[in-house]
This record gives sequence, C-alpha cells and structure tokens, in this order.
Amino acid sequence: MVDPRLFKNFKCLANIDLSDNILLSIDTSELALSLPHLVKSVFSSCNLSEFPRFWKYQENPFELDLSNNQIQGKVPEWIWNKVRILNLANNSLVGFEDPVSNHSSSNLRVLDLSHNNFEGSIPFFFGTSLLIISLSNNKFTGEIPSYFCNPRLAIVYFSKNQISGRIPPCLAELDSVYLHENKLQGSIPDTFQDGCRLRMLALRGNQLEGKLPRSLANCSRLQLLDVGDNQINDTFPFWLESLSHLQALRLRSNRFHGSIEQHQYHQPNSSFLLLHIIDLSSNNFKGRLPIEYFRLLKQMTVEGSTVDSIAIDVITGVERISLMFPLMIRNKGQELGYLLTQIPYVNCIDLSSNQFSGEIPEVIGDLRSLNVLNFSHNGISGEIPSSFKNLRDLQSLDLSNNDLSGEIPSELASITFLSVLNVSCNHLVGRIPSGTQFDTFNGSSFEGNLGLCGSQLQIECDPKQNGNNGAPSISSQEDSSDTNFNWMFVVAGYGSGLIVGFVIERYIFSRNMYYLEKIMNMIRFFQGNRSLRTQRGRRRN
Repeated sequence: MVDPRLFKNFKCLANIDLSDNILLSIDTSELALSLPHLVKSVFSSCNLSEFPRFWKYQENPFELDLSNNQIQGKVPEWIWNKVRILNLANNSLVGFEDPVSNHSSSNLRVLDLSHNNFEGSIPFFFGTSLLIISLSNNKFTGEIPSYFCNPRLAIVYFSKNQISGRIPPCLAELDSVYLHENKLQGSIPDTFQDGCRLRMLALRGNQLEGKLPRSLANCSRLQLLDVGDNQINDTFPFWLESLSHLQALRLRSNRFHGSIEQHQYHQPNSSFLLLHIIDLSSNNFKGRLPIEYFRLLKQMTVEGSTVDSIAIDVITGVERISLMFPLMIRNKGQELGYLLTQIPYVNCIDLSSNQFSGEIPEVIGDLRSLNVLNFSHNGISGEIPSSFKNLRDLQSLDLSNNDLSGEIPSELASITFLSVLNVSCNHLVGRIPSGTQFDTFNGSSFEGNLGLCGSQLQIECDPKQNGNNGAPSISSQEDSSDTNFNWMFVVAGYGSGLIVGFVIERYIFSRNMYYLEKIMNMIRFFQGNRSLRTQRGRRRN
C-alpha cells in the first residue's frame, strides 16, 4: 500500500508511475501544488474507484493513465482541458458529466476509452489535434460521425460496438482503421488514393457486401487486411500481390469464388514477399491448390523466420503509442487471438471449407517455418506429400474431410512441435505411425479411414505386412469388442443378400483384396455354423 503524498517534496518530479499498487489516498490538491512540473501520471491497476481530484488543479497539460481500475460513473468535465494523453480503458464508466462538445481543447492527442460501458451515439471529441482514438468494447450505437475526418487523425479503433451505417469514405485517408465486430453495412468505399498511407484495415464481423475495392492496390504500405466474416462477393484479389509489405490476408467466411491462379500481370519477383498469414477459409474457391502462389511465400521458406513487428507506432511528441489488434487465427482446433506484436511469429495457411481439388503440391514442404496448415473440408485427392517432413515448426495440421489416399508418411512422427493432427474422413490405408507426438493423438484424428490400423484406433495391423503397409487384422477386429463380434453374427443371420451387399460395400471402400478375402472366409464360416445349427435343430425335432 502506497501513499502518494510521500512524493510531495519532489519539486522537480516529472513522471510518477505507481501502477499495480493499492493506493492509500490520492485525493488531495496539496499533492498537485507540490508537483508543478508533473507531465506523466500512471496509476494503472491501483484499485481506484473514483477520479482523484488533485489532477483538477494541475496547470500544465499532462499524460494521465487510470486504466484497469474500478472507476464508475461519468468522466468529469475538468479533465478535457488538462490532459494530452488520456487512458481510461478497462473501467466501469458509463458517460460524461458534461457534453464533450462544450470543451474545446487543442491539447488532447490520444484518447482511450475502451472496455467500459459507454452507450449511445459516439460523442464529439473535439477536433484537429487528436491522433489516436479508441472506443472499442463499449455499447456505442449509430453511425460514425463525419467530424472524424480530419487530416491529423491516424488511428481509429471502434471495434466491438454496435455501430451501424456505412463506412465514411474519408477513413481511407487514415493510417489504421479498426472497425471489426460491429453492424456496418454497404460496401467498402473505393476511395483509396495514390500515396494512400493505410497500413491496417480490420473490418471483420460486419455486414459488408459488394466487391473488394480495387483502389486498395494504391495502399503500398498495407500490412494487414482483414475483411473476414462479411458478405463480400468477389474473386480472389490477385491485384494485392503488388503490395510488398502485406503480411496478413484474411478473407474467410465471405462469398469469394472462382479459382486462384496467376494472371497475365503477375510479377514473380515482388508478389507476396512478406505474406505469412493467409486465411481464405469458408468461401467458394475451387480448382487446384495455387501452387504458383505457394512458391512465392518466401517469408515462410526459412525455418524459424520472422518479419519486423506489424505493430503501428505513432509519434505523439515524447511518447510512442503502440495499439495492438487481435487477429483471429484458427489454430489447434479453436479460434485464437494474436496481438500485433505476436503476428510476426505466426505462419499460417488456412484454405479449409472451399471446393479445392487436385493433389497437395510438394512445394508446401518448402515452407519450413509454417505453424498452421488447414486444408480440411475440400475435395483434395492424392497422397500426403512426403515433403511434409520438412515442416519442423508445424504445430497444427488438418487435412480432414477430403479424398486423400495412400499411407500416412512415417516421417510426420519426427515433427516434434505437432500438437494437433486431423486426417479423419479420407481414404487413407496402412499403419498409423507411432512414436513421439503420434502417441498423443486419439482415434478421432484418424477415424473415417477404413484402411487404417494402429493403437490409436485400437485396431491391430496384420503382422504379415511389413513396415507401414499393414492392413487391419481381422482377428483384432473380431476381438476388439463383444459388440463388434455379436454384430457380425447378426449380419450373417439376415441372409446372403444383405451379406453380399455388405461385402461389396466394404470392397468398394477398402479396395483391399486381402481384406475382402478375409471377410469372405469369415462369412462362409458364419454361414457354415448357421447351417450346421439348423440341421441339428431339425434332428432334435
């Protein structure tokens, strides 16, 4: 427990930071009068429940951080003319003592009111000096006011509210726009001019429609584009490949369609050089997997490689403010949020839930720093490439619900970081690799492949088969459970017609002559026993 009055005799004190302490008392004007040169006060996570009034008597503009406290009620009117940087995030504030528009301030540069309980329309936060404003995670409604269109404003962070209406065209002139998870409608304005300074555009989780604006190609500094979970109806934006700084492209859950292939204006030496997060899942893309584009992902070809931080730093005088945006990536079977400072360390390709066909290109094995690969729920055929053994940094691999055949490469067992694997619902055969990570995967990772065997499925492989080619052992299937054993007798009792149909079905799906012969022998055995029991019964009668 700290009493700030201990510092009242430090006449030249400029910065005070008592974060993560329980303060005894700071509600005194005497402290303010004793610290005339104070320019920065940080009292974050101090268990405060109200605004300390001693700052009301501070004469010079200063930075005030009261984030992560328990302050309730309304923001006092005196605060607007006192602060240059104001952080009130993560409190329980509900409004303002006096309309903000009544206070004309040229001092305020950065305002963070995120994670509170503000409601109603977005108020007027004076004008031309504001550089960064964050109102995310509140209950603001209505449209985005046009007065935010001023030449100095750099970052707008309005995510996770209930804001509706259309996106103002002037927001195309900003540095970073975070409007994700609102109720915005209409199309994205096609107003991005030459020399566009936009670096971040996050619009996921709205009701946007139309096409992706072609003028985005003018934003040569663009690093992140997230328009996922909307209703955008367009083809693959091949024209984005000219954006040499693009690191993350998220188009998931829209109405994108058509094939992904290179076009006549393709620039092989500059296309997608830094791109390392690609999420095209849950659309209507079709055709073969884009092998040409996989070859261009140079950033992922070096094991353990990272790019420079994607965080945006804005100089506000003597401070550097870095806003962090959570990018949602499906990893390890769930949606995980990655901050901007973490994104350079994540390499992800998610093309799941589309209509891709053909085989998996061997070139995928060259993406040595890949962490997440998801091709599930497509129509991909062929075998799992042996080149996957080179993916030493791979943590999550999902190839489920496709038409893959052949065996699971035994080399995959050497990928020590692999914690999630799903190859279920394919046509894979043979012995499931064992050792290292593969011993931690349960049967759900492999189910739906009639030709697979191994301890994970509790199906023994035929010992007569060598290496990884072992077919499921008939004896192991008979002995695996009493339920399976009795079920086979019931099937035999239904008559030869159903038996033959069952045999044909198993043959079609397994395509394994050895397995078919074993089934036929087993059926003959069942039928012979059944006939013998019938004859004995008649003799007794």
